[in-house]
Amino acid sequence: MSRKALFALAAAVSMVGLTGCATVDAPSASLARVEPREASRPNVVVILVDDLPWTDVSINRAGTIRTPNIDSIGEQGVNFSAGYVTASICAVSRAGLLSGRMPMRYGFMYNIVDRGNENAGAGLPTDVPTIAERLKPQGYGTAAFGKWHQGADPRFYPTRRGFDEFFGFLAGETIYADPDTPGIVTTPTKADRYEPREREGGGRLFDGPEMKIVEQPHQYLTETITERTVDFIKRSAASKQPFFTYVAYNAPHWPMQVPQTYYDRHSEIVDPVRRTYVAMIDALDVGVGRILKTLGDEGVRDNTLVIFLSDNGCPVQFGYCDAHHPWGAGKFTYLEGGTRVPFMMSWPAGLKTRGTIDAPVSSLDIAPTILDAVAPDTPIPSELEGVDLLDTIAAPNSAPRTLMWDQRPVRVIREGRYKLWHSDDWKQTHLYDIEADPWERNDLAARQPERVRAMKERVDAFDATLPEPLWPIHSTREIIINGRKTEFVY
Repeated sequence: MSRKALFALAAAVSMVGLTGCATVDAPSASLARVEPREASRPNVVVILVDDLPWTDVSINRAGTIRTPNIDSIGEQGVNFSAGYVTASICAVSRAGLLSGRMPMRYGFMYNIVDRGNENAGAGLPTDVPTIAERLKPQGYGTAAFGKWHQGADPRFYPTRRGFDEFFGFLAGETIYADPDTPGIVTTPTKADRYEPREREGGGRLFDGPEMKIVEQPHQYLTETITERTVDFIKRSAASKQPFFTYVAYNAPHWPMQVPQTYYDRHSEIVDPVRRTYVAMIDALDVGVGRILKTLGDEGVRDNTLVIFLSDNGCPVQFGYCDAHHPWGAGKFTYLEGGTRVPFMMSWPAGLKTRGTIDAPVSSLDIAPTILDAVAPDTPIPSELEGVDLLDTIAAPNSAPRTLMWDQRPVRVIREGRYKLWHSDDWKQTHLYDIEADPWERNDLAARQPERVRAMKERVDAFDATLPEPLWPIHSTREIIINGRKTEFVY
């Protein structure tokens, strides 16, 4: 749909009652109209954070954690209260966002393990284009900063996947700073797998096409990612070249490390693990604020499409998640808290609508949204599986959308208010009304067998189309999250 046609459609849509289904603690403000302004070839900033659950941004749920800068993206644009990602685990989710396709369609079904040789050669297949590779022919300058986790082999390196610049690490996790650095608080958790002492392997910091290894043990990584992003925006704005930057903060992923200044702001929190976690989000929010301020200072904020989301939910085993909310934890699982994440976007010059939309959306929608914003008269590639979010915003009360997830042995489908969860190895199928039962405790499968049959047929048919995984599953096990037993898939 062209931008001109989109504006015409949006103007015809009533702004009354555009927020749809009820959500737990979700804001219910109606959408507000703003006058259309001319927009062309926007800059694009995608900010992806790590393991941040739906509950831990204050636009979704006022409470312990305040995130005014992150919130401002949704407040000045649209906050999607039912935003989902393609998997409840880091690498798989990131592949879906970067490619605009369900990762399991090209064999990317399980996480990439960084230690040892278990997943040597694993990564985002080179015949699956990234957003950056699709934007380069449009004349965009591109950069990625932060966590990659799409393969450590050189052929998967970001500057060989469409990005002109890269600074960050290739693995799934790394330290934020040497724990002996003065002014850095490092807090152990009950689930630490090893003592975070130094960067090694894919956890080292790499810079540029030459894969130069950078030694910065005493700089807090969240702040360094921000600095590199700010520098790229300034240079791009000065050059007048439209730009795309993928800012993949690893915060607030384990290990728990934060500068003392942020830790000291939260003395009201008694538990040191939770306190460190909240302080890490505080530091992250400051970084997001710096990026947004730089866009404004450089005169490019109005024509920059900013998208913010998390790669998955919070991992309950470390002890810092708020598991007292149904969406406060769930990484590695297909409870709502595993895949329902903070998700918002703004584009002052091109997005006429502001407020909250409850219609389900997916990280698969990011690629087609960017491509339509950049080249509205060019057809979106047919292999992309998402929809243009600008269309969703224009007509949020359109037909209910079906979303699916598949990480064998578990597969899940959401249709409207109903969600079906199935496990092959547990030989169990459950059905939930996630509007009436956000905790997913009231199994309706026995009472609605026809709905179960129809939904399971659809998700089984999807599973039957998938190739064999490119690398094997690592493990599955039972996990209990606030009394809810489910399957952990890694």
